[in-house]
Amino acid sequence: MSSCGYFEYPRAYEFREPLMITSAGQSPGALQLTVIANTMELDYTFDKLLNSDCLNSSSYNTLIFVVGVSAKGLGAANISLDDEIKRVRRLAIEAKSAGKSVIVCNIEGASRRGPSSDLVVNTLSPYSDAYFVRSDANQDGFFTNLSEKYKVPLELFEKNIDIRDILIKFFGDAGYLMNLLAPNLIARH
Repeated sequence: MSSCGYFEYPRAYEFREPLMITSAGQSPGALQLTVIANTMELDYTFDKLLNSDCLNSSSYNTLIFVVGVSAKGLGAANISLDDEIKRVRRLAIEAKSAGKSVIVCNIEGASRRGPSSDLVVNTLSPYSDAYFVRSDANQDGFFTNLSEKYKVPLELFEKNIDIRDILIKFFGDAGYLMNLLAPNLIARH
């Protein structure tokens, strides 16, 4: 067993690449996550408007929803909040039906909390296998309560870049770790 968030969970909560990353609310957070995934050389595809018609279950193992409702982003995508909720619910249902893992991620913190964002999170929570959340988005214990209710891991991080450590923990990335360690190993010898 490993401690994660607020309860003990079995190490069965290890996720596999390739990843499918999409927005759930059309904020820029999903794009921020792809920048970090790219620096780690994770195998991922990003589609901010991914829909179930285009989702090929053989092309990914883990679906990551980066939650944060942006009125500007929804307007630019020409979709309503209701349509966005229907889209992400369909994706989550399809992923779970195909035996895939689903992660709900809040990378933008408290600025992406509020009634609309919380509605999206609540929509996705029954399908989620883990929450990766910037700590200031959990000041009221919202994600803690969901983690306990659905008995899935909650991983908190302080700064956006810190999600890298969570990705390493759950996906592993020997190449990325070696790139970090190699200069130190070479300098010692």
